[in-house]
Amino acid sequence: MLAPVGYRVPMRAFVSSAALAVVRKNAEADLMRALERYFGASRAFGVSSGKAALTLVLLALHHMTGRRKVIIPAYTCYSVPSAIVKAGLDVVPCDIGEEGFDYDYEQLRVMLGPDVLCVLSVHLFGIPSDTPRLKAACRDTGIFVVEDAAQAMGGSLDGRLLGTIGDAGFFSLGRGKNVTCGTGGIVLARDPEIATAIDAVVVDVPGATRADDAFAFLTLLALSALLSPLLYWLPSGLPFLRLGETIFHEDFPVRRLSSFQALLLRDWLGHLSTLDAIRRENARYYRANIVGVSRGSDLAYLRFPVVLPDPGRRRRLMDERDGAVLGIRPMYPASVGAIPQLRGRLSECDFPRSERVARSLVTLPTHPFVTAGDRARICEAVNSVMDQAPGIHEATGHPVAHMSGGL
Repeated sequence: MLAPVGYRVPMRAFVSSAALAVVRKNAEADLMRALERYFGASRAFGVSSGKAALTLVLLALHHMTGRRKVIIPAYTCYSVPSAIVKAGLDVVPCDIGEEGFDYDYEQLRVMLGPDVLCVLSVHLFGIPSDTPRLKAACRDTGIFVVEDAAQAMGGSLDGRLLGTIGDAGFFSLGRGKNVTCGTGGIVLARDPEIATAIDAVVVDVPGATRADDAFAFLTLLALSALLSPLLYWLPSGLPFLRLGETIFHEDFPVRRLSSFQALLLRDWLGHLSTLDAIRRENARYYRANIVGVSRGSDLAYLRFPVVLPDPGRRRRLMDERDGAVLGIRPMYPASVGAIPQLRGRLSECDFPRSERVARSLVTLPTHPFVTAGDRARICEAVNSVMDQAPGIHEATGHPVAHMSGGL
């Protein structure tokens, strides 16, 4: 059974990181300085998760301006609205456009009022959203553009690294992300004023405890072993692990990244380059062998997204073809507007394109455990539910992603 995402952290990395964590107390600071140099940021901050990273960015920007509204795509990871609620701010969803996962810019334009704090530019699955277009739309309004590069570390747009184009950006280091230390997140601030504001918030964030390190060590060690296709059926079948579920976290810890986690990432750039090469190769195969998928851009997709023509075909793929065994999974089950915990917090509004994607999208695995035989079986399974019908769509890497026939 293939996992939808993931890779094995080498055993030598566990052993050496655990040993070095006892004597090296500045590993987190060293990692942040390396990230600042690579990404050209004024400051980088390491925290306990991508959700925590976004929470701290929003708190800092709110302290700078007093504004409260945060605009996000209505189809996105539930951690995004979760972080907005954690920061005590207002979630404002905007539907996605006819093509891809970026905004419906006509709808977005009328939402950009004086009470808007920021707009999130979300690089879903590693597909660059049109951050320059967002910045142009927000110019002279006092509205910040924050890049959600949680699924896109290492990606670029027009020669610029994702996470460095907006006013601030963040990455996730959670399991299954581009690189991982089990849990964790990175905040990048280009502007010195924003960096100072984030620093003022981070100063009150507690550090990780030894218990946190021990839990991270054991969890990541277990997952690295159990992600093997020979063993993944075991954690996948344990309901209390809630693997594959989309969860809206009503509360979560906000802590600093620990020395142990930072040491696990000391060769992050080498790991990222190797893993991204594998993800690109698997995506190329899918583009070449799945009926109707546009050829698109050469991206290191964290997952390869395919929007099927209707929900019935997704059910056939998952049930009749046993898609889960091949690592094929749906993604977020509904639009942000349908999250039960947000009921009463959002204005009444429909998000038809986001709901359409939520009902019909599947993702294909691109990680290193996927073999040539797996890829062939995945393409066969997807093609079998298509019956050579037109209308299967892939979100490409173009800033405004083109899907043949639209969504």
